[in-house]
Amino acid sequence: MKTGIVTIVIGEKYTQMFDEFSRERFESYAKRHGYETLVIAQKIRELPGKKLTWQKCCLHDLAWVRSMDQVVFLDSDIVIANDAPALPVVSSGKIGGVLDKPPFGLNSGVLIFRPDGAVLPIFEEALLDEDPFWDQVALDRILQREGKLELLDRRFHCMCYLRSWSVFRTLFARNWFYHSLHGKSKLSLISKLLRLQGR
Repeated sequence: MKTGIVTIVIGEKYTQMFDEFSRERFESYAKRHGYETLVIAQKIRELPGKKLTWQKCCLHDLAWVRSMDQVVFLDSDIVIANDAPALPVVSSGKIGGVLDKPPFGLNSGVLIFRPDGAVLPIFEEALLDEDPFWDQVALDRILQREGKLELLDRRFHCMCYLRSWSVFRTLFARNWFYHSLHGKSKLSLISKLLRLQGR
């Protein structure tokens, strides 16, 4: 299966953090599992009033994305452990993701889908949402309503909250993808933690 991993890195601040903490692991992971990579550095579509995070809902506009059998979208502030296994294959017409707060609360920092016509309407409907900030809320609502969410192993998306009880899962469980929510101090901490673990 031809799999592509894509991330969106727009702006100097995000590019600097991606280059310092995530790029090498992103590229190494892809090479290890035979995936192709794409780093998007400019808007795919003009979405007036919406945050740049909504650009992930426009991935199907790109010929590169449509040429893949499966596409994995990762937020640029994810640090991948060196022992992370290959990604699962999701069913056609579904989008794979992890819930922050089961049974609801999809976090769109990791999304897996087959870029066929079956998922295009999901992303297009999400883009119609008037909320300028929360792409993941729109996606979660549609996926839950339509029964189109395919749950992934939670280790493929560990949210890194340092001021809550979940800090123990971040620091002591062996996760594969660590999502820092663009906190440079957290990116640094996760990188050091993985190096100490030899991962």
